[in-house]
Amino acid sequence: MTLSPFHLPKFFRGLLLVLLAAAVMSFLSANTVSATDLSFRKGLFAAEVKGYGMYTEESVSRFQKGTKPMVYLEVDGFVLAEKGKEYQPDLSLDLQVKDDKDNVVAGQKGVVAFNQLVKSPIHDLFFTVNLDLAEWPVGKYTLCFIVTDALSGKTAQKDMEIEVF
Repeated sequence: MTLSPFHLPKFFRGLLLVLLAAAVMSFLSANTVSATDLSFRKGLFAAEVKGYGMYTEESVSRFQKGTKPMVYLEVDGFVLAEKGKEYQPDLSLDLQVKDDKDNVVAGQKGVVAFNQLVKSPIHDLFFTVNLDLAEWPVGKYTLCFIVTDALSGKTAQKDMEIEVF
């Protein structure tokens, strides 16, 4: 089945139910606000997430049509802006969905944004993205998550395979 751009808005309506649950857990030394290379430390399907590094991983990446799988993503290596005695990252997460022929069949920029002021410098954080597979056709897809650090101008990508049956 070939999907055309004209079918995307209706087809992927409800693609993302809950866009963000970001938590901050690891801390740097008080004078460190720059980062190493921006990267995804982890990307996996989770049955449950309680906090950074506290999740129950799904054993498969194959989900029944109509279910709502959760994606857990850990991001590391971003820059913090010092704002007086507080710190602020400026991250955004985009999503592209590709079919088994590598065609982009859906996408959304700014699925998640994180730019909250924090009292202590943070080293890494996590995002959760809940997908709604109710309108997805049966098939194999690649989820391409792209995180952008607006302060450094760097991006990182994490691809995850998913199958809808």
